[in-house]
Amino acid sequence: MVTFLYENDLREMKLIILSSPLHEKIISTLCEKYGFRRQILRRKLMDVFDMSFLENIPARYQVWETGDTRTENELERTFGAVLLTRQIPLLTDEEMNAIIQTTSEKIASGQDRSQAIEEGMTTIREVIAS
Repeated sequence: MVTFLYENDLREMKLIILSSPLHEKIISTLCEKYGFRRQILRRKLMDVFDMSFLENIPARYQVWETGDTRTENELERTFGAVLLTRQIPLLTDEEMNAIIQTTSEKIASGQDRSQAIEEGMTTIREVIAS
C-alpha cells in the first residue's frame, strides 16, 4: 500500500487554517466565553476535526450565533449547548445534558446561580480538555 507524505501529518496545514483572521476571531471568542487558553482549544480542534470541518468553523459559529434560540432554555443558551454539541461538536449531547442537569439541580437546591454556572463552565472545560 502506498502512503503519501502529506497524509502522515496534517497539523501544520490545520494550524494554517486556524490562523486565518476569521478563525482567530472565533477562537478568541470561544476562549473568552469558556476560559480556555488558545493553544488548548486549537490543539483540541486540530485533534478532533479534519481540515474541511476546520475551514467551516466560522460559518458554523455564525449559524449558531444568528440561529433561533426559542427552543433553548436559559442554561442551554448560557452554556452554548447547540454550539458545542451540533455546530462545533466538542461535547456529546449526553455530556452537555448532564452538565445542564447538574447545574439546574444545584440552582434548585439553593446554590448561588453564578457559582453554579461557573462550576458548569469548569466542567465543560474539563470535558473538552480531556
